[in-house]
Amino acid sequence: MAKVASSYSSITRGVSEQVPQDRLAGQNWEQVNMVSDPRRGVARRHGSVTMDEKVLGLPQLTGGQYAYLRNYREYSFFLGGTEYSLIYQAGERPSADTLPFCFCHNKVTGKFLSVTMNESSPGALDSWRYGGLSAVTTVGRYVVMASNRVGPGHSSVDQYAAHSTEAVAWVRGGAYSRTFRVTLKRADTGATVNVAYTTMASSYPALLDTSDIVQEGNPNYAKQVNDRVNAYNSASNKWIGDAQASVQPQNIAAQIGAQLTASGFTNFSLNGGSLILSNVAELSVNDSGDGSLFRAVHNEVDDPAKLSTVHWTGKVVKVKPKGTDDAYYMVAKIDTGSTGTVRWEEGAAQVVKPGQVFALATVSEDGRTLVIADTPAQLATVTGTPVPGYSESRVGDLAAKGAVPYFFGRRITLLTVFMDRLVIVANGVVFMSRAGDYFNWFRNSMLRQDADDPIEAYALGAEDDIITRSVTYNKDLFMFGERNQYSVSGRIALTPQTIAISTAAGEKDSVTGQPIVVGNLLFYGKYEAAPNQDGPSPYSGSVSQFQLGLFEGSPETYLVSQQLDKYIRGRPTQFAALPSPHTVFVRTDGYDRGVYTYRFIDQPGSQSRVFDSWSRWEWSPVVGRIISITVYKATLYVYTIRENARGPWVACEQFVMDSDQSARPYLDAQRPPTEYASGGGFLDAADPSVLGDVHVAASQGSDAAFLGAEIAKFHDFYAAELQGGTRPGVVGIGFSGALQITSPFVRDQNDRALVNGRLVVNRYTLSVTKTSGLDAYRIDMAGAARVFGFNGRRVGLSNNQVGRQPTTTATVDVPCGRANTEHRMEFRTRAWLPATISAIEWVGQIFNNTRRV
Repeated sequence: MAKVASSYSSITRGVSEQVPQDRLAGQNWEQVNMVSDPRRGVARRHGSVTMDEKVLGLPQLTGGQYAYLRNYREYSFFLGGTEYSLIYQAGERPSADTLPFCFCHNKVTGKFLSVTMNESSPGALDSWRYGGLSAVTTVGRYVVMASNRVGPGHSSVDQYAAHSTEAVAWVRGGAYSRTFRVTLKRADTGATVNVAYTTMASSYPALLDTSDIVQEGNPNYAKQVNDRVNAYNSASNKWIGDAQASVQPQNIAAQIGAQLTASGFTNFSLNGGSLILSNVAELSVNDSGDGSLFRAVHNEVDDPAKLSTVHWTGKVVKVKPKGTDDAYYMVAKIDTGSTGTVRWEEGAAQVVKPGQVFALATVSEDGRTLVIADTPAQLATVTGTPVPGYSESRVGDLAAKGAVPYFFGRRITLLTVFMDRLVIVANGVVFMSRAGDYFNWFRNSMLRQDADDPIEAYALGAEDDIITRSVTYNKDLFMFGERNQYSVSGRIALTPQTIAISTAAGEKDSVTGQPIVVGNLLFYGKYEAAPNQDGPSPYSGSVSQFQLGLFEGSPETYLVSQQLDKYIRGRPTQFAALPSPHTVFVRTDGYDRGVYTYRFIDQPGSQSRVFDSWSRWEWSPVVGRIISITVYKATLYVYTIRENARGPWVACEQFVMDSDQSARPYLDAQRPPTEYASGGGFLDAADPSVLGDVHVAASQGSDAAFLGAEIAKFHDFYAAELQGGTRPGVVGIGFSGALQITSPFVRDQNDRALVNGRLVVNRYTLSVTKTSGLDAYRIDMAGAARVFGFNGRRVGLSNNQVGRQPTTTATVDVPCGRANTEHRMEFRTRAWLPATISAIEWVGQIFNNTRRV
């Protein structure tokens, strides 16, 4: 037997579920509502402040609705320089459910906005209201939301077919003794009409012949010959004039038109040398030559130079050069009228018109309402301001590659904005809009590939993956799928020619929560089966990180919760982070009244970590069930649903990650005493159902600091200690903090724990800083027994005064008297008082006669 004494080299390393003797120095059994700070020790977390709370006007929630609360997610966005938080349903639920689809919170004012759902037709937003959001992002002044139940729809207008019976027979020039033929098939009856016109010869066909005139004995012979010559010349000249007129395009067209009329076809008009036809199923022309003088411009040509100068407005002609399968379409444009001289522009054979794609939202001009509509037109009607609509396709046909983007008709799994493009992902296919034109998803031309054209691509092996999460990490777009992670480089201009999606890693089951970037690290959650675990989730979670590897483009993964096993109950569903030191908050679907916290400090210039700590925060059921978390200006916002006699309320609680002493009492859901006294809030004297753990206490700034009472004594305390409100104080809901330390082990010269002897711990010596209340409980086979209590008072100290609550820095002894393997020591905070443990020493006896080698 030997007396031994030592100190804990650290107590701030948080929770570990490794066997006690293998834990790192400073790792504990449990840590609840305590903040690990390597500068101060382990301090009680500050209480939360209620930023806003609103009664929902609904009946008490059912068990099924409590499950739906776990489906709420959060999306932060900026509009007009103001940051907002959208808390929305991400899962499907029955249409009979009464929970709100979403809430919107102004982070700057701390107030909830009203939410209005504006439908272009009854039930138009039901797919969003009850189907939940599969993806959400912000473009400009609008929040774009995709539904789990809606595969974006589209329609097409076949302009090619609509104008397919319109044609032009274009006489480009004439020639002598040339037959111009038109053969057409009527669209209405299918009858074939064949007409032709032959132009006159260039020379007079008859010869001058005077042989029949008698010369002998004919005194008029000379006159008769002259008359014959004159008549011939006249006829020849007339012939030449008529022939010249007959080869004019206008004449040829008119003559053919006359024959068409005579044949019973009257669906045409003349415009110069062009016959503008309709009711034509097929058309062919022939100029008895190389075809350069007479052309048919119906539905297809092989050269854009063969398009006529006159046509029907809106006529669509397919241009398919010889020797290629590629084609494009030209559309005739005219300023006025249905026919005439046209200009040809590239256009679409079938115009693709997006239908129901997204729900859109924006904040009203007064900043008090979130306006949601099912279409851009409906949103414009409600807000009274123009809203950009979805662009229609401009070129090509439905058979062209990418004519209809992949995401149409499929559930959208991811929305984001990257390099000035709206990124729309369905399953494993990544689609990006035109640069700077987020609602334009079509090419400008089939003749060229512009740098700002839309992009559609997927990574090799991602065809059957489902990509649902993304972050911008190290300049790249880093996307998470069910099976793999993918990256799109942001170091070069993003164009259809340069797009490349590479597989970055193969971390499965990592998409239950939106990953978060903290410094140069990327944190994400994973999970594994834990069917015997307490709580609503049959899974236990873990947190990993990506960090830049030694080689560019090769991120390394690291499990940051490797010392934990089943500590994180449920699958990680949300992450939030605060700085100095970095703290990551984890919300799960198995922990409804709290969050898990991970604090860490990295070693500068290396990939090692000099400090890390896991713990959890927990609050009273009265504070409510968590529905989302976010951060704003170095504080944590927690959104909860809580209930009293008036039904459910939505609330926003503000937490700070500070280990220094709080100026206010350590209570959650804090509010001014005057607010409680006026009534009408969630904590109301008229509703005692939620007041069992509610207290009123004085803040620092007066002699009554940290004095308090149960809420039943509110009026007496308010009048006496708070002096009618002239002294600062708060009303809030109680919570307790606890630190359950790992019992000490004696170690040999190799720093290995001695486990074959018996170490009896006689006492622990605690160094407490700015502490007003702390209790020690020894937990052994007999249960938990309180073995020590400290109320901040020490005889001889100047702060030990009657009628005041002292806050003391001191050293206190805690008796134990149990073997290190037979007990756990737990330190608990008291009431609403501050408590900080900065160091722990211990004294004991060891029984061990075995010689270590």
